[in-house]
Amino acid sequence: MAGPGASLLLLLALMPALLLAVRINSKGREVLYLAKGDSVKLGCPYVLEPEDNGPQGVGIEWIQITPERTGPENVFLSYQDHHVNYGSGSGLQDRVAFVQTDPSQYDASIRLADLQVSDTGTYQCRVKKNTVAVHEVIVTVQEKPVTPQCWTEGEVIEGGSVLLRCYSRGGTSPLAYQWAKLADGYGGGRLPSGTIQGRAPGDLFIRSLSEVHAGVYQCRVTNRVGYSVCQLNLSPAARGRQAGIIVGSILGSLLLLSLPALLIWALICRYRRKECQRACSDCRSSTGGTMTRPCNVCAHHSYSPHGISYMQCQHGDGDERGAALICNEGIRHQVTCPAL
Repeated sequence: MAGPGASLLLLLALMPALLLAVRINSKGREVLYLAKGDSVKLGCPYVLEPEDNGPQGVGIEWIQITPERTGPENVFLSYQDHHVNYGSGSGLQDRVAFVQTDPSQYDASIRLADLQVSDTGTYQCRVKKNTVAVHEVIVTVQEKPVTPQCWTEGEVIEGGSVLLRCYSRGGTSPLAYQWAKLADGYGGGRLPSGTIQGRAPGDLFIRSLSEVHAGVYQCRVTNRVGYSVCQLNLSPAARGRQAGIIVGSILGSLLLLSLPALLIWALICRYRRKECQRACSDCRSSTGGTMTRPCNVCAHHSYSPHGISYMQCQHGDGDERGAALICNEGIRHQVTCPAL
């Protein structure tokens, strides 16, 4: 009886030391999918085993392992004798640091900032004293989907069919597309009846449009590291209203096309009126100012036999005679106007 009791007491006495036997507090190898530009904490908390309680200091190394890298190990960050050392050639020097100011206080975790796709690889934490503890984190850096574009194809009229399209021009594959009809400004709404998946991943086909289909639709593009969305408003118009819109558009286009012609016609009329006024002034001068009534109508006759042009000045009183100018080869001749 004394033997088993003594063994139990010895086990209870050694329990605190046995509890310190865990080297790195982690659940095995970690696998992380992260977005480009994000920051991440790579954890490596540790405790010392009883046999490590000696005067020798703790040594910590962080190593990056990538498929394309060959040769010596890439130790990009280390700690030894209370000094932090940064490696070279990894491109991580300006973006990595220990989380704790003193990593010897049982925490060798690091923070990696502004992640790049080239940072993809296996990160290994090594804690050394009399023994060595190792922990690995597999990091995959991907690009989030670029904000997609949303548009419609087809006439948005009641009873018709329309195709809602969504496409993202960037992001790490595979990209998943999902359409939803928003309810009161919130996502996750169900799609109404009459909607089916189109041929392309981002297509949504709606047939027999009605008021039920009116509203805001959201396209969500997702991959492992993030998502982006775009929205469009669908408002089916009545068929009669649609015809009125088309007719109004046609009439408006015709009106816009006729405006330049109307402007040219107005300028021509203005020019002719000024020419007639000048001709009447010449008529008045040719009579020596004997015209007692003002000219009411001036006309320039284009008929000019033998190079002669004829300008006539008509008066309000049909019984009066006026005067005209006959120009022949640039020489003015005063003649008596015929009866008006």
